[in-house]
Amino acid sequence: MTTTQSFRIYEVLQRHFKNNDDAKIVVQEIEQIIETKVENKSSVLFTKEDGSALKQDVLKFQIEMGKRFNSMIIWVVGTGVGIVALLFSIINIFFINK
Repeated sequence: MTTTQSFRIYEVLQRHFKNNDDAKIVVQEIEQIIETKVENKSSVLFTKEDGSALKQDVLKFQIEMGKRFNSMIIWVVGTGVGIVALLFSIINIFFINK
């Protein structure tokens, strides 16, 4: 909670209670409650550090997927060349040698 917000709440409570001490106590309690809730939720909140770590993980994943994709293309092309060579061999054995 910002200082201006605390000051505005203090002014409203001062008018309501007509007493400075009670207004200060209530404002301090409100600030304490807010700080406690923020501290409790800090492990759940997404921070800039979390964002940069996530970005690095995504980049690593993209690089890894690119390598796997390249490897897969090499296997597909190699298998295709092998099948074509096998077909030419079969054609040569059964049709050309007779």
